[in-house]
Amino acid sequence: MAGYVERRSLSYLHLEDPMFKTHFRMNKACFERLVNAIHHHRIVSGRMVRNRTNTGEKTLMGLWILFNKDTFRSSGSNQGRSMGVHHYHYREFIEILNEIGHRYIKWPNARQRQQTARHYQRNFGFPNVVGAIDGTLVPITAPREQKQRYVDRNHDYSINIQIVSDHKRQIRDIFIGQPGSVNDARVFRRSPLAHCLFTRDDMMRADEHLVGDQAYALTNKLLVPYRNNGHLNDSQRYFNYTLSQCRATVERLNGLLKLRMQRLGKLYTKEIHTACLHIGASAVIYNFILLGGEEMDGMQFGEDLLPVDVLRAINASKRLGRRKRENIRANIEALFAQYED
Repeated sequence: MAGYVERRSLSYLHLEDPMFKTHFRMNKACFERLVNAIHHHRIVSGRMVRNRTNTGEKTLMGLWILFNKDTFRSSGSNQGRSMGVHHYHYREFIEILNEIGHRYIKWPNARQRQQTARHYQRNFGFPNVVGAIDGTLVPITAPREQKQRYVDRNHDYSINIQIVSDHKRQIRDIFIGQPGSVNDARVFRRSPLAHCLFTRDDMMRADEHLVGDQAYALTNKLLVPYRNNGHLNDSQRYFNYTLSQCRATVERLNGLLKLRMQRLGKLYTKEIHTACLHIGASAVIYNFILLGGEEMDGMQFGEDLLPVDVLRAINASKRLGRRKRENIRANIEALFAQYED
């Protein structure tokens, strides 16, 4: 029986497309690139102390946990390993993915931001959008410490994720770890992205911006819809409509991420750090598959953050945000008038 289970584990490595992709959401060529990237990192980081199990098998064990809701006992049996061994390799797998994640999740450079802006302008008529931002919740079991901080609006324990998506539904920035009780606006203020947007000029030009929902504060860096108090005019309603179309890309991304990484439906762990590692690894694999295993072009940020009062910076830029939003609305109104003529 043991020999049968061992052969069953090794048989996954010998599967070819499309059967391999059915089990592991990526083709065999992409999987080989992932194995090579992990193996190289294990060598350069000093993790290759002993190698009783080859990197390909370890990668399969980690992917199986990310993509499925199996317990470690059932998945370990499926892979021909004990529950403890499978968990050990899974833990190393998600740690490595978080360590190499900066290669596959990057802020867009000037050329890429221009491509994204052209897409939104051409398809929705909304100018200079370089990305869409949104928050989502990942349910968890009750944490060991400060559990009440993680109770969200649905009365569940959860962790906040803030994601920025481009027009291709690629993750361009992700911020993980805030408790579920924290609202999206505060998550944004606490994120490295907010610090960099208000301290670095190379993140985006003055006329470029992200789009988000009304949970965020309006600034010249992040545009949100007009609040619907029942007295919006036609151009304001159309502004909200086109902005929501642009923002739909990040909502679809959130749905796809949880659909492909099924364990994000609920993480059964009491350790917040482990939950954050799992979420980060899921995001890296999501982008890795979209990129076909190639490293992403773009900018890196988040290190050596300059000290800044983000709340004060947001309040100072609200006037600029209102002016920018009004200018875009006026342009939309002019297009309306031209179309009616």
